[in-house]
Amino acid sequence: MKNIAMRHFTLLFVLLLTLTAEQSHALLKTDIVVDHEWLSQHRAGIVIVDVRDHGPYLEGHIPGAINIPVNELQSKPDAILLPEKQLEGILGSKGLDLDREVVLYGEGGELAYLEYWMLDYLGMKHVHVLDGGLEEWSAQTSQLEAVLSPVVFKANPDARKYATTSYVKARLKKRDTIILDARTAAEYKGTDVRSLRGGHIPGAININYKENFVADSTKLKSLDELANIYGKLDRKKEIIVYCQTGTRAANTYVVLKELGFPRVRNYDASWIVWGTRQDLPVEDVSYINFFSIIQAIKKLESEK
Repeated sequence: MKNIAMRHFTLLFVLLLTLTAEQSHALLKTDIVVDHEWLSQHRAGIVIVDVRDHGPYLEGHIPGAINIPVNELQSKPDAILLPEKQLEGILGSKGLDLDREVVLYGEGGELAYLEYWMLDYLGMKHVHVLDGGLEEWSAQTSQLEAVLSPVVFKANPDARKYATTSYVKARLKKRDTIILDARTAAEYKGTDVRSLRGGHIPGAININYKENFVADSTKLKSLDELANIYGKLDRKKEIIVYCQTGTRAANTYVVLKELGFPRVRNYDASWIVWGTRQDLPVEDVSYINFFSIIQAIKKLESEK
């Protein structure tokens, strides 16, 4: 009887250790997202990067920050990441290389996370995002433009962090893959159409990226709160995140990395491409009502 009791106790003990380890792993803090106190304590040797357009940057930015607008790293109008050689030229001209430690910030809660994903994909290992962005910056701002001497940026892209349209299509219905839609519920269900078609990628689950933020704020929720939102996702599976252009999805990409999910990709082209291509399947499909749009335009013209 003692041996049986001991075996039961041992099994229970091992189970508790496993659950504890999984829980602690789920709340792993990676220091991707840092706060203003962290920045003040680690500022020496760190490059601060303002990801906004040049105009807003000149109007006022964190003192010493250089400007690398995220929009200059994308093609127009589809917002796809530029070719590698072009990115090397831009980032090198701004003074960045793979060994630089940088803190990115923006305004509005989204764009700094997009630039984080870009630099992370290109091989930079010491990149952070300033939680809350410029909205949380209480100190004085500067209008003096800061620049670094140009260097050679040699990208080392990690294909495991980037999802192409063909890759997403190949992963449909695969049991080891989760497709995560970071858009609004209306976009997901096809009632808010922002491409040729509305709806979502087949099999995708919907968690609005806005759930990542404190209400009416640009600050992320606590790790405990974020773990509750994403805790049911199987971390053994690869997760492909998408939205309209990969911007909102990049925020969820960072959150999942913060929570310790090991295999996460951002689908760069996202719905702006998937929703347009008729050869790609869509669930809850809907279409733009061009007749209503034309009628609305005619009405506006008649009122001039």
